Amino acid sequence: MVKAVRGAISLDSNSERELTLCVDKLYKDLMRLNRLKATDLVSIIFSQTQDITFNPAKALRLSNNLNDTPLFCTQEAVCEDFTQPRMLRILMTYNSENDTKPIPVYLGDARLLRTDISSDSNV
Repeated sequence: MVKAVRGAISLDSNSERELTLCVDKLYKDLMRLNRLKATDLVSIIFSQTQDITFNPAKALRLSNNLNDTPLFCTQEAVCEDFTQPRMLRILMTYNSENDTKPIPVYLGDARLLRTDISSDSNV
């Protein structure tokens, strides 16, 4: 069965190095907590705020050798009622044979996005 899990992380700065570190951390935490292998992945979608000017899919592909997983990036919609700077979100779809509930990961200031499910105990 195909499942999906969400996550997000805030960047301290808009730099390629910071993006690569944050993408790698978010990806590895999601993989570890959900007990996934790269072969389980169906696809990954990233969304990022306008103030991130580097490509998270490229960063993840290079740092984790994900050449067989479709990766896609998009820019977050600008909303007047909520602005959180340098925010990167992820939606990971994967194949799973078990009934376990996906465990989302929200790191740094991204915890403010989902205070109802964010917890330091997840990571």
